Amino acid sequence: MTKAYLICKINEGGGADIDMEATPYTTYVLAAQIGNSWGCYMFVATAAQLTAINALPNVYGICTVANLDNVIAVAVRNKVNTWLDARGFPTIPAGWTYRKVVNAIFKRINEKFDIDKLDILDG
Repeated sequence: MTKAYLICKINEGGGADIDMEATPYTTYVLAAQIGNSWGCYMFVATAAQLTAINALPNVYGICTVANLDNVIAVAVRNKVNTWLDARGFPTIPAGWTYRKVVNAIFKRINEKFDIDKLDILDG
């Protein structure tokens, strides 16, 4: 199983708006949310499941936990910046690590977010 950070729409019940039957995953935890529209999550799934989840139109995958200290890829930065720009948030500059990106985005939405304390123990 792989842990990953992503942003996705929130469904009417308050969970991640991803059909688990169509696009399976193991579990997730919500770290921050914008009203009842968008959530910042840590997901647990297989690599193939995370790839399928990230391909969904209302999902903006950031990175896996294992890649936090790598520099953000251009394609990921462009996709995340599109989401940020549409909501009036400052965009992510080139050269930032994924850790800095996750902290910046999640803390903009939830100032109490702490990347070192967010985890899913059974993942």
